[in-house]
Formats: sequence, C-alpha cells, structure tokens
Amino acid sequence: MAFSLRSGKILRTGRAGAAIVAEGHDRPCDRQAGIRNMDDFARQFETDILRLAYAYWRGLCGDAGMPLRRQIDPLDLRRLLPNLFIYDVVRAEDGSWDYRFRLVGTRISEAHGGDHRGRLLRDVHGDQWSRIEEDYHGVVRTGRPNFARRSGFAIGKDYVTYERILLPVSDAGDRVDALFGAAHYWMG
Repeated sequence: MAFSLRSGKILRTGRAGAAIVAEGHDRPCDRQAGIRNMDDFARQFETDILRLAYAYWRGLCGDAGMPLRRQIDPLDLRRLLPNLFIYDVVRAEDGSWDYRFRLVGTRISEAHGGDHRGRLLRDVHGDQWSRIEEDYHGVVRTGRPNFARRSGFAIGKDYVTYERILLPVSDAGDRVDALFGAAHYWMG
C-alpha cells in the first residue's frame, strides 16, 4: 500500500480492500472525530508509519464511525507491522477499563523491553501509566482517535521521544472494543 499525504489518497489497497481516501471527503469517522479532512489530523505526524496506519483505518470506517475488528488485517500493512499494535479493551464490573496487548509489533516490543502480548498495559507501564491512561480512556469514551508525541518516557529502555496514534475499533459497531494503532520511537 502506498500513501500520498499531498493527495490524501491510498494509492493501492491491501487484501481487506481499504477504500480510496480523498482529501476533504466527508466520512462518518471524520465527523465523529471532529476532523474536516485527513490532513487536519495527519499533518501532526512526523512519520509515514502513522500516516499510513491512519489512512488504512480511515479507509475501513463505515457508518459506525470506526472499523470493525474483523476488517483489520495487519498483513495489509506488512511494512508497518513492526510498529503496529492492537489492544483489547478490558471492561471491569466496576466500569473501569484496562487494555490488553493483543498484537505487538517487534519495534514496540523492543522499546518496551519485551513481548508483552496478553499482558495489561497498566502492568507494563507501571508508575508511568497515570501519565498516559487518559489518552486510552478518551478514545474508548468518545470513539475519537488520539495522537500523542512524548519525550522522556521510559519502559525497560530509555528513549527520547515517541509518537503514537490510537484508533477506535468495534466488534459490532456499537462501542469501542479495541484500539488499533502505530507507534514510532526515537531511541536515545
């Protein structure tokens, strides 16, 4: 798959058949996210990794404003796979949320000191969870994507800066059941 930020289009689709994304095209996921066009949101990203993951997600959005989990095929984004993740939303009886690593790319595993598939984000991030948990909760609460760029965050290894995008995904179209996204790390 190729992506052009200038034209705002996916130039070639993957196996899941992500739709062409035209600049300024009004899509339900844009309205729900408060995004007028793709450039409004994607211009914040420093890396093509996030641009491509966002374009893929956006191309899969249906009337629910977010793609269904079964539509996402990480192999459509083979080149990005080391930087991709899927976190399951874990709903507790008390109404609180946590997030379980489902798919974790190798670059993310390296930055976090190991493969954490099956573990909860709260456990992996430890004391630093309070710095980032609202990003995750906000996506589940609102169904809107979240972008963050942070410095000085460390898990297992020190790294200077990372950028990450969290994108809502649903099992049935009625609520956020997973977070799909990508991250890029500048190690230091």
